[in-house]
Amino acid sequence: MITVGETLSRLRREKKLLQKDVAAKLAAHGIIISAKTVYNWEKGLAQPNANQFLALCEILGVDDVLWQFSGVRRGPLSGLNRDGREKAREFINLLSLIDAFREEPGEEQEPPRLFRLYDIPVSAGTGNFLGDSGYNMISAPAHIPDTADYALRVSGDSMEPLMSDGQIIWVKEQDVLESGEVGIFVYDGDVYCKELSVKEGRAYLKSRNPKYGEIKIADGFPFKALGKVVY
Repeated sequence: MITVGETLSRLRREKKLLQKDVAAKLAAHGIIISAKTVYNWEKGLAQPNANQFLALCEILGVDDVLWQFSGVRRGPLSGLNRDGREKAREFINLLSLIDAFREEPGEEQEPPRLFRLYDIPVSAGTGNFLGDSGYNMISAPAHIPDTADYALRVSGDSMEPLMSDGQIIWVKEQDVLESGEVGIFVYDGDVYCKELSVKEGRAYLKSRNPKYGEIKIADGFPFKALGKVVY
């Protein structure tokens, strides 16, 4: 039989949290305990009280306590695996965004435009592999072009002053870019946000920050464009 402590341990690991991270997050809820206490809970040497348990459920993303801790199938998410629960939450968030949109009498309003914002930032300095990165759905500001298909967050300073570290950029999916256009490229398994530069028939990935050099695309290495940055 799976114990409460074993379930807490599994949920913590799924969130990629250390025991000290859980203690720090509990402190934000006004619950001051040590990492040792979290260890004791997980090993079954002690039990969290009601307030501590509820805070743990919020921190660990538990929205179906009976299913997670006793296997009782109740609630709309019971029985779903981790991926299924994440997709269900994502859909619920989408419905919440749409439900929050209200048309005021006498006025026509456009519904919110929703885009994927990938979890792993694209690197503007060194390569960063996106792979099977998860994503959240976000609502786009009104000034974002209609051509945008998804969003990424920049990591690094090599595209400054055009882009800054942590900035969200908006990308149109396309596999062909012209020289001088800024886009998202995959080169030898790494993903870059760079300006494409074509000189004498050879492609380069160019930074805007002068302290970074160009990346020469060597023959025989996989290289393709994923999209064009439109904002």
